[in-house]
Amino acid sequence: MAAQERATEVALQSESRPRTLFSLPLFMLLISGVVFGLGYALNRIAVGGGIPFLAYVFWMGTGAAILLFFLGLATRSLPQMKWAHIRAYLVLGTISFGLSYSILAVVAPEIPTGVLSLSATLTPIFTYPAAALLKLDRFALLRTLGLFFGIAAVALIVVPETSLPSPDMVPWVLLGMVVPLLYVANAIIIALLKPPPSGALPLACGTLGAGALFMLVVMLASGQWWWFEGPMDDADWALVMAACTLALMFYMMIEIIRIAGPVFFTTVNFIIPLAGIGWGILLFGESNSLWVWLALVLMILGVFLVNRPSKAALPVANE
Repeated sequence: MAAQERATEVALQSESRPRTLFSLPLFMLLISGVVFGLGYALNRIAVGGGIPFLAYVFWMGTGAAILLFFLGLATRSLPQMKWAHIRAYLVLGTISFGLSYSILAVVAPEIPTGVLSLSATLTPIFTYPAAALLKLDRFALLRTLGLFFGIAAVALIVVPETSLPSPDMVPWVLLGMVVPLLYVANAIIIALLKPPPSGALPLACGTLGAGALFMLVVMLASGQWWWFEGPMDDADWALVMAACTLALMFYMMIEIIRIAGPVFFTTVNFIIPLAGIGWGILLFGESNSLWVWLALVLMILGVFLVNRPSKAALPVANE
């Protein structure tokens, strides 16, 4: 999520931030975290129910983009189609949606939902050293300590034999940890591209539309074409819900950053893993080992430390 925060911060940097009650962005933040956590469970239900993962990601993105398009049409807030905007949509859509959600869809049926949701906390932790290396931020001792907490948390999940229900899940967990790295790459690329300002709704719609187009090409090339056939089952309804929650999540993410700022939105990384664990317990009866709970604590501490501002922080798009 931190990668998307960085991207939207740049895209929305020239917009004014109207004063608003703190309760509104806080409520939206809670909803965003709960909805994002639910997405991990919906991935597991849909792909585990037999929907090919590439088709699942394509239809999810397509459905979400269509919902946002009609909302933009009603509010006269459609995506701009200048090259600078299209380039931003393509980068965001390909990396932060197409590639990342494909990995999440592949991994979802293989490991507990709660464990997979922990990867969300690694995004801000990994974004900090990448930004510092590229001189988009400054190194700081406490923030670097947060990075080590994140690495230690991953070790607590994959090293102890009793951490996961089966040792065979370790490769899937490590594959799931690639998603935060994709978000980091996305954040850095967008920071360097410096996309022009855009509203929350057009940016979300353009991003998901471009991501769905990318997934259409990949799906057709791989021969994984799929369409709703026969009566609607749990997997089909999970896909419909995933499209709706994705549209809501993307829009609320960008809107929260617009009205309250990216720093405020980073606190969603405390909510997502708790929501993911809660949905895993509620829907699948999951139980997590002590190692997983300790990893969660370390990850939350890591996010807290890396989110501490440097005394002389550099602007994200200063170069």
